[in-house]
Amino acid sequence: MKKTIYQIIALSFLGVVSCTPPEIGYLSDSIHSAQDTISVPRGSFTVGARPMTENSTAPLRWEIVGFSDMDGNPNNALLEKHEIRVWKEAYNGDTDTTLALAEQKLELSEEPSVLLNEVSGEFAFTQSTKFVEGDMFKVDVAVSNVKGEKLLQDFTIIKLEPFQAVEFPTEMRSRLLLDSDNGNTIAHTGVITGPEDNNIPSVLDGTNPYFSIQKVSDEPANSVQVNMIIQDSYGNAVDADEITFYPSGSGYLQNYHDNSVETVEGDQMTSFFLPAPPFPQYGRDYSGSSTYLMYYLSKGSTFIVDKEAYQADKGPKTDAEWEEFWAPYKDPKTGKIRNHAYIRWGIKINDSGTWDLRMKIPYTKLEE
Repeated sequence: MKKTIYQIIALSFLGVVSCTPPEIGYLSDSIHSAQDTISVPRGSFTVGARPMTENSTAPLRWEIVGFSDMDGNPNNALLEKHEIRVWKEAYNGDTDTTLALAEQKLELSEEPSVLLNEVSGEFAFTQSTKFVEGDMFKVDVAVSNVKGEKLLQDFTIIKLEPFQAVEFPTEMRSRLLLDSDNGNTIAHTGVITGPEDNNIPSVLDGTNPYFSIQKVSDEPANSVQVNMIIQDSYGNAVDADEITFYPSGSGYLQNYHDNSVETVEGDQMTSFFLPAPPFPQYGRDYSGSSTYLMYYLSKGSTFIVDKEAYQADKGPKTDAEWEEFWAPYKDPKTGKIRNHAYIRWGIKINDSGTWDLRMKIPYTKLEE
């Protein structure tokens, strides 16, 4: 009898427990932005980092609630729409081989400066940012899942930086290689190391000894023309057919030809075209900041090594020591120093118009 009573009590208790619904989902109180401040260069497409969701149950849904200035006054200028040129489909260097084909993927569209991926919580910023007044904005967002919804006030700060017509996301090199029967040796490398390099202003004003990147025309107004000009160390341009692709297995490393919808080879420059910035847009082999790595070489016949200038800068050595230094690289038939250039671009152009990209190869000259 006692056993039966215990069983009845146990079953009654289980019945009470089974009527209490289990906890469903989790929405953390500690969800926060991975970036206290998102710095956005005006006029370029930029994507922010994913928020830290702190093990909250997926899927999450994100939405923008509003913006304010740094004093807390409402300011939704980032949500105002402006007409910009946008891609309806991604550029494809294999199929978009003419301006006409690429133009079919573009349209003028009214777009806000900021978008929020409602699934990932990532902010994306459009070229409309170049029309926005003000530099600093706080943003409030809402996030929700099966557990409920939270308002995240002052979620992050958006800082609009000055427009960067040219970015330097990765390393750029101008290198002279000395060639021997047993391989090659680096003679000298001119370099821009990346976005923090102190020499970037000299590249943009044309005073850098190795690189010059300058806008030479506002036309074309909506599209981009990029002229690649390779020079000796005295500024003399080489013939375009002296510059070759960098071989890699059965193919070639990434180059501007992959990004151009049309390519025109002139006597002393090669011109590339894209119907809308940024240029380049396409990475055949690389991604992220490395998308902008573009590789070329010069032929062995392109340059004469300026031994006098090299020795003046790299000495002191005796004549006999210099003769020993140059010996492995001498062509046994001509006596000239065998060499070639390694050309590595690492830039992103965010503006329309025509741009000249000039690279001087150190310690070289053209045959007179």
